[in-house]
Amino acid sequence: MQDAVYQPKNKVRIVTAASLFDGHDAAINVMRRIIQSTGCEVIHLGHDRSALEVVDTAIQEDANAIAMTSYQGGHNEYFKYMYDLLQEKGAGHIKIFGGGGGTILKPWRIMASLKYTILMMGALWVCKA
Repeated sequence: MQDAVYQPKNKVRIVTAASLFDGHDAAINVMRRIIQSTGCEVIHLGHDRSALEVVDTAIQEDANAIAMTSYQGGHNEYFKYMYDLLQEKGAGHIKIFGGGGGTILKPWRIMASLKYTILMMGALWVCKA
């Protein structure tokens, strides 16, 4: 028996982007297509996007979530800054999903991220409000 593809009951909107032009713009394109195949609406910003651009777009587009990818050394700070911006702008209900490879999995980064209620799922961050 083949499992059916999940179809959301309500409209789900997700903003996708890559923080730099570091090769992960290709990865987020793959993720964008997978997300779209489930019936979600995707607002794709491409690469070289600041945390402020992404957060402002998510708020303006009434998004449910942000999906980001980054493999540069500042990804921990980038995700935390995005989280802080969402809180400051009264949009803490918008979830952040982020990934970027093995550099995120270093134990000291995981411990630092727990202060921000950011949970790890493999190489994927899930930021909870």
